[in-house]
Order: sequence, then structure tokens, then C-alpha cells
Amino acid sequence: MKKRFDIEINHDWCKACYICVKVCPRSVFDIAEKESHRGFKEVTPARIDDCIGCLMCENLCPDFAIEVEEIENAVEQN
Repeated sequence: MKKRFDIEINHDWCKACYICVKVCPRSVFDIAEKESHRGFKEVTPARIDDCIGCLMCENLCPDFAIEVEEIENAVEQN
């Protein structure tokens, strides 16, 4: 059984340091192709189904812009 997680990024707080991209052991995050209106390429959780809930991204984000939550009653059976 695999737990599932939801990843929320507060783009108003994120300064695009890309620490989350670098520390994620499952490469869940992508960097956008185009710059945002704030002048940098935003991070997006592109492969949420690959998230293992390790919280590395949430714990190491210096701006507290990432929140990872387990989705209740959303357990997949392999």
C-alpha cells in the first residue's frame, strides 16, 4: 500500500532558491520554462504521485513556502 500526499507551494513566499528541487529524493518538482511576473522560474510539483512524504522539501525551505500533507483515505494498493 502506498500513501499519497498533497504538495502546496505558496508562490507569494517562494523566492525560487530551488532547494526543494535539489533535495527531493524522488524528483517530484520541476522548474517552469518561463519566468513568472516576479522575474524568476517558479517551482511546481509535477510528479505528486512519486512523493514519499519525507518532508525534505518542507523542512528545508527557507521561506516556509511548501506544505506537504498526507491525503487521508487515499491509499493505493500495488
